[in-house]
Amino acid sequence: MHLKVAEIGENFDVDYIDRMSYFSFDYLLDCDILIIDLNHIATEIQQKTVGETINHPGWIQETTYQDILTKISARKKELLEYFNTGGNIYVQLPSSPVCTFFAEGDSSTPYEMEIDLFDTIGLDSKDFALEPMNGSNIVFADPIFTDFFQAFDCSYQFSYAKYKGAPAARINNTKHPISIIISKSKGNILLMPKLRLNAEDYNEFQNRNLQALKAFQKIDQELKIRYKATPDIHVPDWCSRIYLSNESEQLKKLNKLFEDRDKIQHLITEQQAFLSGYTDLKELLFETGTRLEERVKHIFTEFGFEILFAEERRDDLIIQHRQDIGVIEIKGLKSSSGETNAAQLMKWVTTYHHDHGIQPKGFLIVNAFKDIPLADRKEKAFPPQMLTYCKKMGIALITTTQLLGLYLDFKRHEITLKKIHSLLWGTIGVLEYVPSKINSDDT
Repeated sequence: MHLKVAEIGENFDVDYIDRMSYFSFDYLLDCDILIIDLNHIATEIQQKTVGETINHPGWIQETTYQDILTKISARKKELLEYFNTGGNIYVQLPSSPVCTFFAEGDSSTPYEMEIDLFDTIGLDSKDFALEPMNGSNIVFADPIFTDFFQAFDCSYQFSYAKYKGAPAARINNTKHPISIIISKSKGNILLMPKLRLNAEDYNEFQNRNLQALKAFQKIDQELKIRYKATPDIHVPDWCSRIYLSNESEQLKKLNKLFEDRDKIQHLITEQQAFLSGYTDLKELLFETGTRLEERVKHIFTEFGFEILFAEERRDDLIIQHRQDIGVIEIKGLKSSSGETNAAQLMKWVTTYHHDHGIQPKGFLIVNAFKDIPLADRKEKAFPPQMLTYCKKMGIALITTTQLLGLYLDFKRHEITLKKIHSLLWGTIGVLEYVPSKINSDDT
């Protein structure tokens, strides 16, 4: 069955996910799956300002302001109808869920006004409190959320110090929730962390949009099955104190089940957090771009190297141990490495030498044949034709598979930082290191 997916926002390619405007005649129930970026709603409001100058951001006229309030009221009724049909919405929040602007007063003197962005989707801001904090190390409360968010590059700009609903994701090793799922009538609202689709080229970007579309379609069906809301029946206080038959005992059993569930969920979350570390390491074997760079950076940090500042769009990573500096170029490639990658590294090595007066060692770390299973990677990651140049330049050539093995040996206390440092700085050409074991073959 084809499900129409649309967003109020501009985060995805229109070839895959349609676009709608909040302040328009676009009918929300025309789509099966609705994504809303509250920051985009704020932008739509700001675009209604007039009288903007270099010294003033402009203001919203009184009639326009009343039109905005009328539209918000209409949209909330529309969303309620959407929820009543079992619809789910997927929401991204800005770090400040309040839109501030100037409105035109009776005396034509602008005064400051606020619109609560929570209110635009039928939520009450009093139920939420946001605590600023940035990061990307996230664990999920349910496998369906893990599967869904894997389609995106996720990060967070805040956690929920107060919320209504249930946590869908937390910051790893903490109890700080950064994603919340809220039941609304027969549907749900999923308050998501920040989603991005990083890609190195247009084809990869298109593929990631397709995967994002599939992810929304899949989780929407899962939510309809597993997070179906129960009827909200209000019982008067006096009536709730009347216990029928063995209702009191059954309530005690229910409370005990809730306690057991919370304990089990805590253990599950801890175990998921532990296992997510292995998943992160596996990215060394198939990732490219920023995610691969982050994994390599994490490993060198774990080894005990100091991470130095690297300018954006220049060095991928600069490390230091004692007096030795290393400049690292990191590549995830569909085929083998080449002299072009080594030449790019030497450009950063030369630049660092020029800027700091220190000659660093160059490291080229490559995830070659990234889309091929490890057992089927028969060709050399560093072909012979590039070795003469690399040896002449004193470059150390390392695969991410070797780096992963080195890290696992380090965690098993089979190699020390001192030996790693000596091994890396003593390598010219291809690193000669065979790790103890990467795949445990456990089933």
